[in-house]
Amino acid sequence: MRILVDENIPAALEAFSQFGEVQRVPGRQLGEPQWREVLASADAIMVRSVTRVNRELLQGTNIRYVGSATIGADHLDTTFLEQQGIAWSTAPGCNADSVGDFVLSAMAVCGDILERLLAGGRLGVIGHGNVGQRLTTRMQRLGISCLAYDPLIAQQGILTSLDSVLQSDMLCLHAPLTRSGNYPTFHLLSFEQLCRLPEGAVLLSAGRGEVVSTEVLLALAEKRPDITQVLDVWEPEPAIPLALLEKVFLATPHIAGYSSDGKLNGTRQIAQWLALQLNQSFSAATVDAVLPPADEITLVSEAPSQLIREAILAIYDVREDDARLRQALSNLKDDAERGRAFDVLRKTYPLRRELGSSSLSLRSEQADLASLLNALQGRGEK
Repeated sequence: MRILVDENIPAALEAFSQFGEVQRVPGRQLGEPQWREVLASADAIMVRSVTRVNRELLQGTNIRYVGSATIGADHLDTTFLEQQGIAWSTAPGCNADSVGDFVLSAMAVCGDILERLLAGGRLGVIGHGNVGQRLTTRMQRLGISCLAYDPLIAQQGILTSLDSVLQSDMLCLHAPLTRSGNYPTFHLLSFEQLCRLPEGAVLLSAGRGEVVSTEVLLALAEKRPDITQVLDVWEPEPAIPLALLEKVFLATPHIAGYSSDGKLNGTRQIAQWLALQLNQSFSAATVDAVLPPADEITLVSEAPSQLIREAILAIYDVREDDARLRQALSNLKDDAERGRAFDVLRKTYPLRRELGSSSLSLRSEQADLASLLNALQGRGEK
């Protein structure tokens, strides 16, 4: 069996060589003519969201299995795959905790939003799938009030209307990209809707860039400069718009879910799926062995907000990713050059462990702080 694997999927050889011959390929270029012969020789492809898997890509091939080490499926023409009898799968929820860490890190550095939320402010989430649910559960355990909007899920608990969510002090966008159906998310939010956000709100987008248009975000930056924008996803990618980059407070290259733990979760999930398809066994031990042990860190803060801030920034400081992106794209006016630089940042992304897998301890022995730390790391959840 011959398996093509995106070169940016970690532990690919360790995972997929258990099933056959593995060749690493550049995911974004896989549809270009020079890769036709390679595709024609493959039985399976394992991709990320940068590869559009459709009739055009697979025509004339014998590919029977398509796996994506990502949470979304908007890059897969699933209707075509099913019509052709091609088995496919994604890795739902694989990087949910990584995205949660990204949100927490942004909270820690966006002014006093963390203190405001802990003092009774409200976190709003649009898109309450694996990522959204994991995020709101974690935030509620920290004592933060949450509301979520997702019309595909029955309204219960924290689920409410879009108008209500737009009253949140911090609004997080985690919806997948859909262009059809009863509730398409393409350009879901208008300028007028986002202007309903309260004074001094934070808008964070870490799902898909096309959920809000670049034009809307630029207009928002001009008319509502009090709203702090945090963008991890863009319209378009990879040649992201410099005009918008210059306006947002935090800008990152689609890496919210790029923790080493999250990426390996994705590899593990699609490898386990392929094993089931082939009726073979799969050993995850070789994949798990890729991760180095987490550093041991002692936290000294005793105020709740400061403990949260100290803990997350000790593990992941989003400002470092912001600085890398701005430096890499500075003075690059050409779209192609900017796109290549964006992709290089993702390909060479440094090791980043998740808060939940890190070894954190408290200098203080206060029980309430220990409980807060457990909630912060997502431990003890049912």
